[in-house]
Amino acid sequence: MTDELPELPDVVQLPRDDLSAAEVGAIAAAILEAAVDAIIVISPIGAILAANEATVRLFGWEREQMLGRNITMLMPEPFRSEHDGYLAAYLATGEAHIIGLGREVEAQRADGSVFPMFLSVSEVKTGSQHLFTGIIHDLTERNRQRDALEAANQELERRVAERTRELDESLAELRRSNRDLDQFASVASHDLKTPLRNVRQALELLEEHLTEGLGVVFDDEANELRQFTTDAASRMEDLIDGLLAYARVQGASTDESVDLGDVLAGVVAAVHLDLEELDARLDVAELPRVRGSTVQLRQLFYNLIGNAIRYRSPERPLHISIESDTVDGRALLTVRDNGIGIDSAHHHRIFELFRRVQASAEGGVGLGLAICQRVVETHGGEIRVESEPDKGAAFIFDLTLIDSG
Repeated sequence: MTDELPELPDVVQLPRDDLSAAEVGAIAAAILEAAVDAIIVISPIGAILAANEATVRLFGWEREQMLGRNITMLMPEPFRSEHDGYLAAYLATGEAHIIGLGREVEAQRADGSVFPMFLSVSEVKTGSQHLFTGIIHDLTERNRQRDALEAANQELERRVAERTRELDESLAELRRSNRDLDQFASVASHDLKTPLRNVRQALELLEEHLTEGLGVVFDDEANELRQFTTDAASRMEDLIDGLLAYARVQGASTDESVDLGDVLAGVVAAVHLDLEELDARLDVAELPRVRGSTVQLRQLFYNLIGNAIRYRSPERPLHISIESDTVDGRALLTVRDNGIGIDSAHHHRIFELFRRVQASAEGGVGLGLAICQRVVETHGGEIRVESEPDKGAAFIFDLTLIDSG
């Protein structure tokens, strides 16, 4: 059973006793005194007839010092000189400049200090008499907060402008650095590698001259020295090639739509003879399409697979797997091997330039992983390694995924 609520009358009549005029006046006086804002009553000629306690606190005058005096005692110039004219004009024409409208003006305390206020003036008619009531709200704190906010905004704008200028300078410096790297690459490709080729050619011509012109050949010690010089020249060429590859990473566009499956197919074609010779196994998952540079990403996978080949374990056939996942809307790629592994003490150093932490590796100049890190970071990602000695290594990096849908 549901209890029904009784219907309520449209108007609720509350019992009350009739109040006398004196009681109504007492209530009005109490309300006036309890008001938070200053309230002042003035006559048509501007004399202060009444002022509440809030007025006393706000202006610093005693009530007796204000009663009977002109309201202009609470105004600074030019409001003081203009006030009586406003009242006279209103009474004569009925055109209000402030009465019934309210506006922000300035007031003056007993100590001469000036402060902002919002003044609302109302006209009160009692029979043939005109009275005016002013309600004053102190705006000092509001304006202080407004000024503080404006100052904070100006400071923020200044800092933003300064930071923007610093960023512009940094971008300009970066552009200059990229131009310098491009110039370095151009110089290195010719002016540094040409002398190295000349060294090798000179050794070949020297051997030819000795054999055909003098009828002598290199002995074992001379052959060893020649091989040492040739190897040093080849290593220097590899080093220059690595530096060129590192320098050129930053300048390439990374806004292509790249099928990583196609990229890896090209890399596998380039290293398949090495993999066959080692009887290595390569497992490749289905790879996504990403945003990037085809050339750079091909270099990335080539270096990581080459790193796995170089640091393979002599105790077991090489196994490389390339895995793909999606994390937080990005493609997460892993190149994993079962090689000799890397001690955790070296994990933070292997991406440094010229860093080779495994002394047993074959060849290499210590730039491959530095180039990998530069490629990944240029593509807006990060690369890290997970590895333990004799347990292989996994290089994990993320790229910008292109939604296939």
